[in-house]
Amino acid sequence: MKTAFVNHEDASLHDTGWNHPDHQGRLPAIVRAVQRDMVALWEPLLQLPAIPAAEADLLLAHTPAYVARVRERGIESAREGRTLELDGVPVSGASWDAALASVGAALTAVDAVLDGTARNGFALARPPGRGAWADAPGEFSLFNTVAIAARHLRARRGVGRVLVVAWGAHRPTALAQLLADDGAVRLVSVHQHPQSFPDPHPADEDPPIVAGVLTPGSGGDVFAAALRDVLDSIPPSGTPDFVLLSAGFDILAADKQGALAVQPEEVYAITTVLREWADARTGGRLVSVLEGGYAAAETARAVIQHLHALARIEPA
Repeated sequence: MKTAFVNHEDASLHDTGWNHPDHQGRLPAIVRAVQRDMVALWEPLLQLPAIPAAEADLLLAHTPAYVARVRERGIESAREGRTLELDGVPVSGASWDAALASVGAALTAVDAVLDGTARNGFALARPPGRGAWADAPGEFSLFNTVAIAARHLRARRGVGRVLVVAWGAHRPTALAQLLADDGAVRLVSVHQHPQSFPDPHPADEDPPIVAGVLTPGSGGDVFAAALRDVLDSIPPSGTPDFVLLSAGFDILAADKQGALAVQPEEVYAITTVLREWADARTGGRLVSVLEGGYAAAETARAVIQHLHALARIEPA
């Protein structure tokens, strides 16, 4: 059983401009790093092409009106030959296809694990997803990839309980709101900031999240310990049937979108905490989805460590 690595070339074409944190160099840097590491990854990695999502997949977590807004903004951008904005998030003529490819990468990985094609998986997604609301973009995100994957697991694949683990520089408020109406989906998080981006629909009280909230400058050891604590807080009666990871690599010290101090080499130990927990509690059914991570070279190094840990091989 191998670790699925799921990618689609369209995800790299989302054009935000080279001065934007989510620029077009992010995914090629990761793909090049994987290619350079193929001596180690050739045997344990199963490379799968993503099957792009359909609009019906997007509607698992988003309103029809919002899906239409994103699609139409992309058409307008293509017609004008320039990148436009949708509520502050860049949209280019290629963004619609990129978003469908990224959501599709997560769904392809999930189905590969459920069907026994792979032990676990990693989906290379861009734009990121977890900042998107049901009817609005946010945090560079257009569609909430992990929320859609969780709904797919529950509504289409008959999975009983799903655990969503979020790690990143910011509190996953939009993701929490999208998952709040399903009591069989539990969200836990390790992050730095309690709230850093505006909520287009502020409520009297945000959905509760079991979280390890870290102080600026926290490194890999502190991060791994916080992750272990939130996972250990899940009682045996709440053991999930599947684990989704919303993997924000803006936890890295080199990333200007956050203020944590995790080093790329420390991602191996952090990932191992989650992978071993999933092995013990869910039979290893775990899919990780790329979210943030805007220092391209360091993110690529961290993803290699992440893949090594998922594949149960020595650190890179």
